[in-house]
Order: sequence, then C-alpha cells, then structure tokens
Amino acid sequence: MTQQYNDMDYFALAQGFIEKSKRADDLYGLTNLFEQTIKALGCRYFVCASNVDPLNIPYYAICLTNYPVEWALHFSEQQYQKIDPIFMTSQARITPFTWSDESWRASLNFEQTKILNEASEIGLGEGFTVPIHTAEGFPASCSVVFEPGSVDPRALNCIHLMACFFYEAAMKLKVTTPLQKKPILTPRQRECLEFVAQGKSDWAISRIIGVSESTVHFHVQQTMKRLKVSTRTQAIVHALFLGEIKFFDVQISRNNSKGFINLS
Repeated sequence: MTQQYNDMDYFALAQGFIEKSKRADDLYGLTNLFEQTIKALGCRYFVCASNVDPLNIPYYAICLTNYPVEWALHFSEQQYQKIDPIFMTSQARITPFTWSDESWRASLNFEQTKILNEASEIGLGEGFTVPIHTAEGFPASCSVVFEPGSVDPRALNCIHLMACFFYEAAMKLKVTTPLQKKPILTPRQRECLEFVAQGKSDWAISRIIGVSESTVHFHVQQTMKRLKVSTRTQAIVHALFLGEIKFFDVQISRNNSKGFINLS
C-alpha cells in the first residue's frame, strides 16, 4: 500500500530528491534515485527521454527508463517515436497531462490510439507526462506510470517538479561524460547477453557456443555485475541503451503474435 502524505510531506519528498540529484555521480545512481522516489508515491514505471528512437539515441539525448524491455524493443522496431502520442503532445504543449484525459484521447488518430492500447496490454496503461522544453537539445518528456487510482492527485505536482530536475540532472551528467568509453562487456559476455535477449536459456546458449551451462551462467552473472543491475531484463535494457549490444543483433522471437521479445 502506498504511504499517505500531506502537502508538506510531498514538498519535503521533492526537495529531498532535488538535493540528492545534485550529488549524483552517474546516470545509474540518478535513475535509481528517481525510481525509488516515485515508487514511494505509487508509481511503477517511468521514462525520462528525448523524443528519439529509444534504442538509437544521439549523444546529446537521453532515454532513462525502467519500462519492460519488450516494449522498448517493440517501440523501436515499429518506429513508434515518429507518431507516438506522448512524444507529439509533449512537443505541442508545455503543461503536464494524464493519459486517461478523455479530451486528449479523443484528439488522437487510430494509429496513436493503437499504440496506447498496446502499451496498456503490458502494464503501461495510466500515466502522467511532463513535457520538457529547453533552449538546446531535443524536445523531451518525463512520464510516470501507475495503476488507476493508486496515486494521490496532490502527488502529481511533486512528480512534475522532480521530473524537471531529473531531466536537467541527467543531461548535465550526460554532457560531462566522455564521448569515447571503453566497452564495459567482453565479447563473450556480449554474445551471451544477445542470446539471453532472444529468450534462450543458459543450457540452449551453451549448446550454441560450445561451452558448459555453468560457464554461460557465469558470463551472464558477470555481465549483470558489470552493468550494475540485478536482473537479466535490466541487463538487456542497460546494454541496449549503452550501445553494448545493438538492436539489430537482438533477433526478436516471433513465437508471440505481437513480435515482442521473449523473456520467459
């Protein structure tokens, strides 16, 4: 159950996030801080992103998210960033909006409504989006996702404030990071992770690359350690966003009629 707050509590929560975000050393720490803060308010997922392809990100753009990896892959494969209603609305307005707003949904075309319906099927149904406009860089937005009725409407002002600081802090960290970085993963770790993204088990991977199942498990565990994540799904997402593995190297399993990546 989400903790109940009063107005002063929300202000203190936002202020605490802002102060901690200023001290964040890297994007991992900043992202984890935002995720834990919004979870306290009843939000499950978030995305703070420039309005670009999430798996082909220009250097001076960001895409920080804990969205299900299958949605990120599907979104990129379908090139939804070109017509995504969240992106397009964020470019056209400066005020935040909720995804359940009837007047907003009535303004969408068939393809845009289709995107929202597909997202809803995997748990991305209700959300709150903060458009972000800056003098430089790409148009952007920060969205949080929650179950209908699970977030106190008063919390949205708090989220609005934190979202703006989250984006600014992320861009500051991004532009101060060197353009050229040494690869994080070894070739074998990268190879194993690509097969994991295809939905293959450690045993199946071991048969393909000719090593023992325990060796594959070791490589995957070391991959997660190097990427500073705790699950295989998080490892895939982070590796894609960091460019350690490429979208076209992750062959999507077509066992699912929607073409989503198989993570089972």
